[in-house]
Amino acid sequence: MYRSQEETLFVESINQFFDKEINPYVDSWEGNHNFPSSVFETLASAGYTGILLQEKDGGLNLGYRYAALWSEAFGRVPSLGFTTGFNMHSLVITPTLARYGSKEAKEAWLNKAISGQAIGAYAFTEPDSGSDLTGIKTKAVKSGDYYILNGSKIFITNGKRASFVLVFARTSNEKSNKAFSTFLVNTSLPGFKVSRTLDKLGWYSSDTAELVFEDVHVHKDFLLGAEGDGWKQAMSSLEWERLMLSCLSLGGINECIKSTISYTNDRLVFGKPVSSYQANKDILLSFKAKLLLARNMIYQAADKLDKGEYCRKEVSHIKRFLCEDAFTMANFCLQLHGGYGYTTEYSPARWLRDLRLNTIGGGTTQIMERVLVKEIYS
Repeated sequence: MYRSQEETLFVESINQFFDKEINPYVDSWEGNHNFPSSVFETLASAGYTGILLQEKDGGLNLGYRYAALWSEAFGRVPSLGFTTGFNMHSLVITPTLARYGSKEAKEAWLNKAISGQAIGAYAFTEPDSGSDLTGIKTKAVKSGDYYILNGSKIFITNGKRASFVLVFARTSNEKSNKAFSTFLVNTSLPGFKVSRTLDKLGWYSSDTAELVFEDVHVHKDFLLGAEGDGWKQAMSSLEWERLMLSCLSLGGINECIKSTISYTNDRLVFGKPVSSYQANKDILLSFKAKLLLARNMIYQAADKLDKGEYCRKEVSHIKRFLCEDAFTMANFCLQLHGGYGYTTEYSPARWLRDLRLNTIGGGTTQIMERVLVKEIYS
């Protein structure tokens, strides 16, 4: 993939920032199963919350290609719980607020979100519906100037630390995409509750929560767009969210392979470096070829997004094979470490745990296959 001089300098500056401000603390965050919310402000001070925001909203207006460059570089940080938590806030939630929020909603939250002083979450998934958004039961009923919100959401990234949550809810019983709306919910409102945080296989530093809404009164000014626009709003950011997760997988697995090559160059088996065995070389070379193809596909899709072109099929292909392949590659990297790979002393164990979730988040591999069948055969 060709990079301009400006793009190369952008990535180099990101990596230098990470090496100074982020990477020295990651192991501590992972060990504590938490990272400090103040990191949002640290990243915001460097401008990284404004990549997809227009200048009139206080952003850099760099577009999806630069957001992909950022996400691939950010994926190198060995803590996908942290990197995804920040990216959801800065590259999905804040742009959604900027795009669809009312004047009142943006005055209340947008500047705080850009500065990292307020952290956002996006609440789609429910305990009984999983990836099926049409099956959600959370309801918002209009009553005067307010909507009364009742329901629950699960697997919500940033759910515990969030100052505000964008909630996807049913505002009609009709069976159509116009039955759904999105609300900005201040987490200090009466009736909002974090019912529990979830212990997870990976993504240790991320807080993932179950949220409950019991007669939460949301003023009509905090409805995003018009009533019934929720589905359209969700779909407008879904391709990018899936591409973003793929970028993080790409950055992460490249870092995992890089450290594995270094390890296998030094590790001796029967008097020879592990890397010297041809079978291992062949497999690692095949990984590199697949990742090169994936990178080219990612940036072609990002360019389409910047042009406002339809790319659902391309993004579904990318997420389907890259996120699955990244997990498989991490598993092989662990294998090349032998017994040490199964310890937390070396990185493959963490990459294996963390990359596993990217085959699920944003739409499972099976959902991607279903999308592709519709795209190809309809």
